[in-house]
Amino acid sequence: MKKKNIVLALTLTVALSGAAFAADEKKDEILAKVGPETVTQADFDEVMAGAQPNQAAYFGTPEGKRALVEDMADSVLFYLWGKDNKLTETEKYKETMAELEKRVLAGMAMEKVLSGAKVSDEEVKKFYDDHKAAFKVPESVKASHILIQVSKDAGNDLWKKAKKEVTKIRKDILAGKVSFEDAAKRDSDCPSKSRGGDLGFFTEGQMVPEFEKAAFATKIGDISDPVKTQFGYHIIKVTDHKDASEQPFDEVKDGIRQQLLQQKQRDTLSEYVDKLKKTYKVEILLPEPKEVSADKK
Repeated sequence: MKKKNIVLALTLTVALSGAAFAADEKKDEILAKVGPETVTQADFDEVMAGAQPNQAAYFGTPEGKRALVEDMADSVLFYLWGKDNKLTETEKYKETMAELEKRVLAGMAMEKVLSGAKVSDEEVKKFYDDHKAAFKVPESVKASHILIQVSKDAGNDLWKKAKKEVTKIRKDILAGKVSFEDAAKRDSDCPSKSRGGDLGFFTEGQMVPEFEKAAFATKIGDISDPVKTQFGYHIIKVTDHKDASEQPFDEVKDGIRQQLLQQKQRDTLSEYVDKLKKTYKVEILLPEPKEVSADKK
């Protein structure tokens, strides 16, 4: 079954943008002929690029491709009819094309200006060398924990009970009666229990101080003594430990280049805007927005 309603609006949008059916024939497989015009694979790919994921999935099937090409051919029929009925001579067509010309020329002009904005390998390396602190990776540990939760307003007896419970769990793990992961899944009050208590890697400042201090002081493979925090009592198993390091240049150079290029493009456009304002007068006819006083914020 053809999905006419889905694809017709899409193909008409592309056709109206002037992108789908170029006057010069593309050197590509011809999928349909409509009078003097053709629908090529390149035209099909261009419409597909604007499709929603569910539409693209359908158009990727033989049935869907056929339906889309038929609807693209329908759009060409309207294009030919419009030409033959001299819609190109109407004021609406002329106004639309004039607006389109502004957008296309503005885009092309910006593209031309920005083509001169380039970032050299030397600039990338200099940025890296000048900002070494930004590429430092802090010390981190990977740990799992088991939490016996205690409410903030609990009495001393409940805190003692939680400590006794977590101490017993630790003793059973060390005796080999149960694995840390299974004990976490069975006994922990933290959502991480579904992962065997795994918290992943974390650095200083990401956990509450008491927990963090114990985790960084525990050796890989060891299980900490019970640790009291505002959440209750924990036991912590450290599974990995990474010393502080520095990201290698090769790992970050592409990101640096992109960052520098974006800044250079902004600066280039700003410079050209200032230059063009000396040639073409700009008047903004809206009033300046009023500043909001500090006491009204």
